[in-house]
Amino acid sequence: MITTKKVIVPIILLAIAAVITIVYNIIYPLRSFEYDILAFYGFLAFVSFSLVLVFQRFVDTPRIHLPLSIGWGMVFISAVEKFLGEYLDTFDPVGLPSTEDFYTATIGIGFGISVIGFYFWMAHNRQQDQYRDQQHKIIELYTSLMSHDAGNDLQAILGYIEAALLVPDGCSPKTLELLEAAQASALRMTSLIKAFKPEISDADNRLIPILEMSSHQAVKAHMGLSIDIEADDETEDIEVVGGSMLQMAFANLFRNSAEYAGNDPTVNIKVSKDVENAIITVSDKGPGIKEELQSNLFQRGGSGDGHGFGLYLARQIVAACGGTIELLDIEKGAAFRIVLPYTK
Repeated sequence: MITTKKVIVPIILLAIAAVITIVYNIIYPLRSFEYDILAFYGFLAFVSFSLVLVFQRFVDTPRIHLPLSIGWGMVFISAVEKFLGEYLDTFDPVGLPSTEDFYTATIGIGFGISVIGFYFWMAHNRQQDQYRDQQHKIIELYTSLMSHDAGNDLQAILGYIEAALLVPDGCSPKTLELLEAAQASALRMTSLIKAFKPEISDADNRLIPILEMSSHQAVKAHMGLSIDIEADDETEDIEVVGGSMLQMAFANLFRNSAEYAGNDPTVNIKVSKDVENAIITVSDKGPGIKEELQSNLFQRGGSGDGHGFGLYLARQIVAACGGTIELLDIEKGAAFRIVLPYTK
């Protein structure tokens, strides 16, 4: 994109080149010259000025287009002077030092500054490539989430509705409880669909609200489940990457506790932080995870019962957000430690 400030740069370069050309042609007489050398410096001036125009037009990052424009601008002005010096007698009869070596050195310095700009440009492109790769992985995770989580919740809704229809006394407390669980599962599906929206507000990335929303939906969806959150005061406003996707990761951990941690399980969540990362520990007091399953726990189908997709997805989501998840060794129950870099 061309801005007023960017337009000034090539205009200034042209003005300097025009002034030098006019002054030199007035002051210095003509002399014999070699056409090939003259053509070389003329071509160098043309190419360098064209590159300045290209960088001003297509490169928006200041730390990239500034060194590129300055470097090739120096090459352009020096090439113009060298071009003039080839057909004009610029020898100083007084014996002052010749400017030929100075402008030759300036061309070299200009190339050097341009190399710095090209380095920044390549580094920027590598960052963009990494970002696109990360986005591609996240899209693949979205597809997996839709096929896995939406399918599970649909089955839960159908099961709760069928159970509610079997209750003979109408809207009894038990019926209402079942219907509330079905509603919670439907709301969870809504959150999953929202994860497909590219716009994620700042509030969606705050860690504590993410945990509170995931916990609330899990308690509603899984009867008998309770979740306690213990967070340090300094973690209240920290933000992490992931938003709605992280809700899916935590939901899969809570579902595992609801299914395998016995009747009326309680999940304990502790949140703390260090200099760069938020640390979340999710634990329950169930029977724990069998030792033979632990090595492949986060692999697809690692549960050994033909399922085991939830923890695999949880790990993929956490990894896509720049974090790690691991199973902790505790005396009773299962505990997972999640480390996520925070942005605020």
